[in-house]
Amino acid sequence: MKKILVLTLVVLMVLAGCSAAGGDSKLGLGIKTVIDKSKDLAEQEDGSKSGTAQVDTTIAAVMVDADGKVIDVMVDTAQTRVNFNEEGVITSDKTAEYKTKRDLGNDYGMIKASGIGREWFEQMDAIQEWMKGKTASEIAAMKVKDTEEHGIVPDEPDLTSKATMGVETYLEVVAEALANAN
Repeated sequence: MKKILVLTLVVLMVLAGCSAAGGDSKLGLGIKTVIDKSKDLAEQEDGSKSGTAQVDTTIAAVMVDADGKVIDVMVDTAQTRVNFNEEGVITSDKTAEYKTKRDLGNDYGMIKASGIGREWFEQMDAIQEWMKGKTASEIAAMKVKDTEEHGIVPDEPDLTSKATMGVETYLEVVAEALANAN
């Protein structure tokens, strides 16, 4: 799944960048994988014990022009949860397709918890649009604020009504992608 996601992002970015920048563009990729949302075995309501291994892989593909300004950027996250029982047997469907947040679109369900009525992909699209035309240092200087509910969120005047989700990981992978653009 990860290889397909990366390949798709690369192809889209190359096609978009080559046509927009006349061939002087550079592509960079950034990837971060964490397992910090995994859960150890715990007793369930029915008395059984189960746990969840969760792998979150965030990927950014960035196309920059000769001056290092972002032509295009695409960010996505594969959030894969695998359940297991007390014996260590995987209880999740091993044949299921695990979709990324972009693949899920409106089915991701962030809009239910969104104070601004926007789904994950809509908020990410607004952040990506904000990044276009900016350099790595300008993106790194994004005004943010630390909130109890969502962590580090955008505090840019033109983003506060469009994106209220935590952006720390997204900024990290975009910075890595920009550093890797060559």
